[in-house]
Amino acid sequence: MGEAGMSVSIIDSVRIIDATTEAFGTAAGHPLSSLFSSPPWIRALADTYGFQISVAVTGDGGEQAAVLFSRVSDLRGERIVSLPFSDYCDPLVEDPATWERLAAPILAMGLPTTLRCLRCRAAADDPRFTPTGGALWHGVDLTRPEEALWQGLQGSARQNIRKAKRAGVTIREARGLDAVRLFHRMHCHLRKTKFRLLAQPAAFFDALHEAFSPADGLVVLFAMIGDEPVAGILFLEWGDCLYYKFNASLDPSTCPNDLLAWEGIRLGQRRGRRTLDFGISELRHPGLVRYKRKYATEERAVAMLRWQPGAAAINAPAEEAGRTLGRLTQLLTDPQVPDAITAAAGDELYRYFC
Repeated sequence: MGEAGMSVSIIDSVRIIDATTEAFGTAAGHPLSSLFSSPPWIRALADTYGFQISVAVTGDGGEQAAVLFSRVSDLRGERIVSLPFSDYCDPLVEDPATWERLAAPILAMGLPTTLRCLRCRAAADDPRFTPTGGALWHGVDLTRPEEALWQGLQGSARQNIRKAKRAGVTIREARGLDAVRLFHRMHCHLRKTKFRLLAQPAAFFDALHEAFSPADGLVVLFAMIGDEPVAGILFLEWGDCLYYKFNASLDPSTCPNDLLAWEGIRLGQRRGRRTLDFGISELRHPGLVRYKRKYATEERAVAMLRWQPGAAAINAPAEEAGRTLGRLTQLLTDPQVPDAITAAAGDELYRYFC
């Protein structure tokens, strides 16, 4: 959990408070809010990684503007991230003057600061921040009739869905902790074998279950061949949106991921959600972009931004730590390494990738 008893600082009527222990007023319902600025997501991050997650809020009454951020200090140095391990986390600000006011005490800390903005133009257009990479967000409008949704899919998606059904793939819906842990094992295997990457700790998935399940906000869809799961998607629900958050696939030969995506669309519509958030895909993964485009009705660029203090020197130890983490990842995701060891490595090392 974040540090208890964090003091509240006030700078030019902007308050900096602990987002895990103090509600930040009506900002939680801001038009730019999302899963990644929601209290259960923030709690899961803090409980798993021990991050101090703060929020800068305007001090006046009425609807508040806010900027969520975490000050991270580890072997890669000190930095500010908004927010760690989140697809995006828009500053809840709609005009440049308010953004300038809220950003001032954050930038005054003099630390490298990164943002991921989907809809906040006030921050994305700030010339002090420079782009650090490219990513696309995809979403599906769920307000249309099911037949219109089906006809809106690319032809290859409909073809693959039919193929999966002919191959006997069925879909099982699950919400229990055992299902989340099974999914995590599958997810770790996919990350290791397909991408040579570590996965987030099992403790984070446990924390998501604890944070979202009381409001029925977490569901796992498994694609089954007989009694064996061959793929899965973990969905989270917040507001009027269903979020496609994590994927796992053991055997793509029967196109289970296409059937899962379609059933996720149908699930969101049954539950009265307006949008299926397909998450972000970095442009260096074109196959993932193509997969999501088969279903999406909307595509947006994600602004991945960094502010570097003017006087900051190159942090050689932090850069070396990053290279070491990369080399360790390659060693620990080698095909000869047992999955359990790779998963344990993620438990220990993943926090340093934020």
